[in-house]
Amino acid sequence: MRFERIWVQQCRATRRIRRQFGAKSALDYLIGEKLIRFAEAAEQHPEFAKELPRFLAAIWRTFNEYELAGYVASMKRATRMQLQRLLYLR
Repeated sequence: MRFERIWVQQCRATRRIRRQFGAKSALDYLIGEKLIRFAEAAEQHPEFAKELPRFLAAIWRTFNEYELAGYVASMKRATRMQLQRLLYLR
């Protein structure tokens, strides 16, 4: 399996979701759902871990810093801290 295909397809889907349903829905899909699952898989599988930095870079190209910061700030504490570590390398 080519692991980059997973996140590339998810980023493409995010652009369609954003056009049709807005930034909040796109953020929910890519960050709230896909990134968290991808990061969990990366803890157990080196193939996912290898692709995680590229996936994160694609996320930063998809959303600007204000969209990401606002979205992360709206999360519950545990999720917020997990996303801060992932997105901001804390």
